[in-house]
Amino acid sequence: MTDRKTIKEICAQFKEIIAEPGLKIQRLQAEKPAPVIGFLPTDVPEELIHASGAYPFGLVAYDGLWVNRADAHLQTWACSLARCSFGMSLAGKFDYLNGLIIPHICDTTRMISDIWKQNRPYDFMENFILPRQVDRPSARSYLTGELGRLKARLEQFTGRSINGEKLNRSINLYNKHRALLRKLYQLHGHHPDLITNLDLFNAIKSSMLIPKGLHNTMVSELISAVEQQAREKQAEDNHGRVRVVVTGKVWEPPDIMEILDQSKVVCVADDLCTGYRYIANDAAEDGDPLETLAVRQINRPPSPCFVNREQDRLEYLTRKVNECGAKGVIFLHLKFCETENYDYPLLRDALSAANIPSVRVETEIGNMSQGQISTRIQAFAEMLGGGDIYGS
Repeated sequence: MTDRKTIKEICAQFKEIIAEPGLKIQRLQAEKPAPVIGFLPTDVPEELIHASGAYPFGLVAYDGLWVNRADAHLQTWACSLARCSFGMSLAGKFDYLNGLIIPHICDTTRMISDIWKQNRPYDFMENFILPRQVDRPSARSYLTGELGRLKARLEQFTGRSINGEKLNRSINLYNKHRALLRKLYQLHGHHPDLITNLDLFNAIKSSMLIPKGLHNTMVSELISAVEQQAREKQAEDNHGRVRVVVTGKVWEPPDIMEILDQSKVVCVADDLCTGYRYIANDAAEDGDPLETLAVRQINRPPSPCFVNREQDRLEYLTRKVNECGAKGVIFLHLKFCETENYDYPLLRDALSAANIPSVRVETEIGNMSQGQISTRIQAFAEMLGGGDIYGS
């Protein structure tokens, strides 16, 4: 009988995957050769890549050392997420990629694809052009067509057809994966002493770096370990902790998660691309698989990158605050993320009118003022009634 891994051991595995993002995928590629197709987070339909027989690989493990490498090609007010991804590519950090898909979700992603093609092209490079106004009746049919176009390009590149049966199998695998991570997220909310913010978001981020089947096994083991330890202690340990909703684009840099953990702030809900928005909803497993993927994309939690009057972002945040028993909202903004900055004043004022406290924290990959941000978050936690936030 094999020994069960502990929570600490499994979480350490997730951390190792992020620390060496290309190592696991290159080993798998050596064992079972197939193209590795990267994607910028996270509005790219990975199910299509998977159904083509290629390895999907998210460009989500950032090394701030390479942000400035992109400055000769991009304006300095492009967000550090785009600059870091491109800088790492220029530095050869993604040389194991055979392809790259860039979703058009903002001005920076729209202009970076041609610059990328000119300076560090891969064998397969595609834009994924999403509709901006997703609440329009034409959005669904347009997006289904765009998915069909991407499917045809993947088939041409890999030399493998993507029929409905293959795509439905991939959708089923990804639905199972999202369900497992949603369960882990729920356990984190009840037992933040067992699964910290950093543990949770490392689990989500690492899932974009290795095959979903392998990651499903790891998450299942972690869930079992958490549930077992939770039964043994028989009570939730939330003493002195403050529950909050986090809103923004991505959890970057990772130091921000450690600051929340040290400040006894528990993220119980979010709308981040590398957080809950990545796992929030599933694709239907009946009907036209391209259309079900389009519907899933349209119905994802609201984002400032898309207009959807049927899913109001303020309503989403206030609902999550009430459902999860949160005491406030943290705006986690990457510097120069114009879509987030446009929304912020309206959301801040509306939350204030609803008596929901909030604080805005600006971060930048490779250049974050950790002490200043730590002070702001600790002060916010204290204002919300957190107890002994400076204690052990």
